[in-house]
Amino acid sequence: MDTDGFVHFGSAALDVPLPFPQPPKSISGVVKAAAAGSIRALIVDARSAVDFFRAQELLRTLYDDPRRPRPLLPPGRVLALIATGDVEAAFTIGRYGVAGVLEERALGELVPRLRRILASHPAGPSLATPAFAPPRSTRLGARAEKELPTVAIGYRHHPETLDALARYVRVLREAAHESTVFADVATLIDVMVAEDLTCQTNLAAKAGASHTGQFIGSFAFYRELRRTRYGRIPDHPEGTIAMDVFIAVDEVLHEVLHLLFLANGFRGGAPARSALLAEELSVSWWQAVVHNRVFPEWLADRHILEINDDFMLCESNQDSRGFWKVGAVFDQYLGYPWVPYVLARLPKRPSYIGQRADLAEVIASFASRPEAAFLLPRAAERLAIPVAFGAYPSVPPGLHVGLGG
Repeated sequence: MDTDGFVHFGSAALDVPLPFPQPPKSISGVVKAAAAGSIRALIVDARSAVDFFRAQELLRTLYDDPRRPRPLLPPGRVLALIATGDVEAAFTIGRYGVAGVLEERALGELVPRLRRILASHPAGPSLATPAFAPPRSTRLGARAEKELPTVAIGYRHHPETLDALARYVRVLREAAHESTVFADVATLIDVMVAEDLTCQTNLAAKAGASHTGQFIGSFAFYRELRRTRYGRIPDHPEGTIAMDVFIAVDEVLHEVLHLLFLANGFRGGAPARSALLAEELSVSWWQAVVHNRVFPEWLADRHILEINDDFMLCESNQDSRGFWKVGAVFDQYLGYPWVPYVLARLPKRPSYIGQRADLAEVIASFASRPEAAFLLPRAAERLAIPVAFGAYPSVPPGLHVGLGG
């Protein structure tokens, strides 16, 4: 492979079997070479604390300088190398829309990724950055009008999140005889973790991500949710799971439950005939029931049922979020090629998930909740999900919206 025009920016040795030339030793040297058009591929090595700081300075100089209307080096020609598990570095570097962010444990992937960049045309398309453009949390890259966004199709979870997800899979499989939802949630979590998949594009945009979607869901973002959406849920009494990890797991659980609603039509032959809000209400109940099965000593009261109320029970959100639209919430992801692959891993069923078991009770509770009173007219009709489903598990008395007012 022709390595002419390759630059490795960092103090640590790059232990890969290629005769790389000596890189420039300063930020100004990299900038000068980029301005001259002599860099065909750049490895930004941020594995140490000092190199992480220098990497930020370099990327700000290359891409956040308002004096330059266009970047000196197309971000698609930049790869970053970070320490294993360094989520902060992944987010900080990923927001520049570079070609990829690799953990040290994936060093073996560096050579083939570099080979593709060096083999591509040096004058390939670059992203135009308007003068004085503010830093963005994510940069999607140019795409055709009808082309799907590339953000957050695949990414790697934090190791603590993976451990917690493994616990959910284990417990739900043990409880699979109670409900097919438990079995199917376990299957989907297992598949999506194994394949590094997610459909949380909106979360990626809020939390910061590389344009390939390799990393999303920063714990800093989850800690903000801890103060708001999850504010009424206490920490685990024995510290078995940190709240930021629990919230990360809850995001995954929320999306796989939406995938089951997609499976109702895609595989079960029962296309959605209900409003999106009805599905969101149902997902909230199933989330609570799943969490209770995994942590019955902790998540056994109404507060776990209410974690999504902040965006659902808000009248101004109904039109802006399209809550009264009929269909499945994840219909927008049907075009992703991995969706049929993931749903095909589920066993064939007439239906995969249904409305919340306490729908009549929750509708009755709206009368005493001013923020939800707007839902009362035609509530039984508008919030029902007409899917034949009988695999409901039992729930403890405390997991009940009627208790405590």
